[in-house]
Amino acid sequence: MTQTTLIGRVLLGVLYTSIAVAILVTAMLAVSPESYQPKVILGKQEVTVTIADTPLLREKGLSGRKALASNEGMLFVFSEPGFHGFWMKDMLFSIDIIWFDQNRRIVDVWERATPASYPKVFTPRVSAQFVLEVPAGFFLDHSLKIGDIVEILK
Repeated sequence: MTQTTLIGRVLLGVLYTSIAVAILVTAMLAVSPESYQPKVILGKQEVTVTIADTPLLREKGLSGRKALASNEGMLFVFSEPGFHGFWMKDMLFSIDIIWFDQNRRIVDVWERATPASYPKVFTPRVSAQFVLEVPAGFFLDHSLKIGDIVEILK
């Protein structure tokens, strides 16, 4: 075997090995655990949330979505506590709206807000920094009450 043929075979082997490694890495990434989803814990119930922390995301909210799963919600995050109001514009299902303060204590709730209530604006009776929208009946079904602590897992 000539030296040129030997070098060609070595280079070809390196190329095949590189391709095999690239395929293996791609396959491993494809089956990795799904990307992390933030969660909120209320009482004993864990809720997977979508975060709405910009004016555009907060304005859109859940508008246009068809439904929420029983353990799913949207968490609205504000930079400062306030009397942040919510409406049911372009909503297709009823929800519970839960306000909590900077200490993560539930300060108010509006249960079973319906799409038919639009353009009414629901505001808390007490200043709040966070709002959680969950499926209608969630607050009652999980025996939640004003003063309960909400845990936010990031």
